[in-house]
Amino acid sequence: MLKTAPAWSLFKNGIINTFILIAGALTATLVFALAFGAAQGSRLRLLRWSARAVTITLQSSPIVLTLVIAAALAHAVFPYSSTVAIGAAIMALGLTNGANAGQAISEAIHSLRAEDSAPPAGGLQLFVGALGRSATQIVAFLVNATKGTPVASFIGAPELLSALTDISSFSSGRVTTYWLLLIFYTVVVMAVVWLCGRIRLFLERSRVPA
Repeated sequence: MLKTAPAWSLFKNGIINTFILIAGALTATLVFALAFGAAQGSRLRLLRWSARAVTITLQSSPIVLTLVIAAALAHAVFPYSSTVAIGAAIMALGLTNGANAGQAISEAIHSLRAEDSAPPAGGLQLFVGALGRSATQIVAFLVNATKGTPVASFIGAPELLSALTDISSFSSGRVTTYWLLLIFYTVVVMAVVWLCGRIRLFLERSRVPA
């Protein structure tokens, strides 16, 4: 399967692009989670309702539709390229999973405010405490963003699934190809779960004392 130069080149590029996509999706998910969490936990009604409206819209849309819309918007501004496709996929995955994680953070903020232990002025201490309380949900959506990265092939992003599909179109070993894909993503997701577990422990240590 990987004995020819074109196949080997596609495979290497697919691996590299997949790692870029995963790193970008994790970063975007975390950034959007913090932004949506702060907005939905805000005392400003307009900001809170606007963030909730966007979250509900993203939750109601299939990830493929969100991906296609992100790609269409990106291609309306930039000419098509693999970089644009990967960027659109990162934004779509980050928005979808970040909005859900942000909702968990905002719910933690509201629950802390309802407790006597909540800092009366709120601020950074309250937000950090909310991160600790919602750490498990944040980690779950980070892992979900990682597992969702193969969907980027739907808009032509040259990640590993797309590369192996191209390779299998002109070489034998289709079963081997997809076994390799399964093993790769299993190992990557396990690594992300371990890393997110470290992050979760750090966030939980930052929780506001009950």
